[in-house]
Amino acid sequence: MTNLMVEIDGDTLPLVDCFWVRVNSVGCAVGSVRPDLGDDLIATPQQAQREWSSTKRQQAKDEKHGMQHLLLSPQQWDEQAKPCFLGHCDHPSTVR
Repeated sequence: MTNLMVEIDGDTLPLVDCFWVRVNSVGCAVGSVRPDLGDDLIATPQQAQREWSSTKRQQAKDEKHGMQHLLLSPQQWDEQAKPCFLGHCDHPSTVR
């Protein structure tokens, strides 16, 4: 597998060390996947979205409801996504 590099907040990192995170409209992380899932490499937000929403109809619903798919560094994942998964974030719990 090719070792693609990405730049996140000025840091250059191997893509496979990062995390794709599904974030709802209030900024709460509701899903996460590694870029090197199985034999496929997830390199774009659209590819990440397909991990959760495989049809165009589901993808349109995601966009309508403000769902985003963001690439986070390991440090960003620990700071921004992990608290959401542990229920320790400040986001409204009614939209998780």
